[in-house]
Amino acid sequence: MSRSKYETHVLPFLDKISEWAKQGATGKEIAQKLGIAYSSFKLYLSKAENGDEAYSALSACYRQACVVADDEVEAALFKRACGFEYEEVKTEERFNPKTGQIIKVTTTTTKMVPPEPTSAMFWLANRRRDRWQYRPDDSSSGGDAPGETSGVIELAAVMPQPEEAQA
Repeated sequence: MSRSKYETHVLPFLDKISEWAKQGATGKEIAQKLGIAYSSFKLYLSKAENGDEAYSALSACYRQACVVADDEVEAALFKRACGFEYEEVKTEERFNPKTGQIIKVTTTTTKMVPPEPTSAMFWLANRRRDRWQYRPDDSSSGGDAPGETSGVIELAAVMPQPEEAQA
């Protein structure tokens, strides 16, 4: 009896699938690397979600690896939204005329990356949906044709409405 592509092309490479997903590869890219159709890859994951234990190993390794990659991106987005400091180390060779030798000079500089408003907007709109939301600018001023928007999107705080006094 011949073995299925799942057994020959997927199961032996679960460690690679996990590695690729952690590096941000999409399901389509992973399927291509495995030499299977993307529809087959999706089918295997779907079967696992529907309780088929034969495909649970693939689902577990893929989902866990995706979470790792997502967590790294989330941490990077948060870092950019808040700004951060880092140290830059430069090493240069300089000629010392007194001794006639080339010496290495290392300088360390602390640099600041300021907060990035776009990152903060994405963070707030996705993590604090109850308090922040995107609002497209509906005004047609500025030369846009009627019915078109200017393409400006603002992030606005959603203020809670005061509760009516109870009688």
